[in-house]
Amino acid sequence: MEPLDKNCDASPTGGTATADTLVITWLSEYAGTRALQMMTPASQQQLRDTVQLIVADQGDVNVDEENIRQVLAGALSLQFGKATAKGAGRVELLCRQLWQEAVVLGEAAKPADRILLAIQSGTIEELEMDELTRILESVVSHAGGQAEVVFGHGLNPALGESIQATMLVSRS
Repeated sequence: MEPLDKNCDASPTGGTATADTLVITWLSEYAGTRALQMMTPASQQQLRDTVQLIVADQGDVNVDEENIRQVLAGALSLQFGKATAKGAGRVELLCRQLWQEAVVLGEAAKPADRILLAIQSGTIEELEMDELTRILESVVSHAGGQAEVVFGHGLNPALGESIQATMLVSRS
């Protein structure tokens, strides 16, 4: 695996630096686990990018570095990804994409312990409460039904009519 620090933001508070630190810490704490044995340079970069999306200012989504630390703590298996959808049935499409395109490191069959979701919607068609409920129910159901969930929602004008979710799921 290639080290992440070669792409590290020079600013100690930069999203890239924070993402690198979080991922490198998890990598060093859980060396030798099945999840790390399955990790490739590409999946390591995808994990870093996912974490960076969550810690970066994404339209005031209320999840942060500490939430990521909590999800990663004790994680022997990870599942992560991002999906964007718009139009009729956008929630169902988003949820399908999250699970079909997610990167899995370790055992995905085990029930999840923790889930972190950063959800954004555009300002043309904002996320409605029933849509948020359906996203949360779908993610928890797919993850085994009993996970602790931390989520945040914010507006991102660049998304227009779309909704976007970034997901980090941990299993011990």
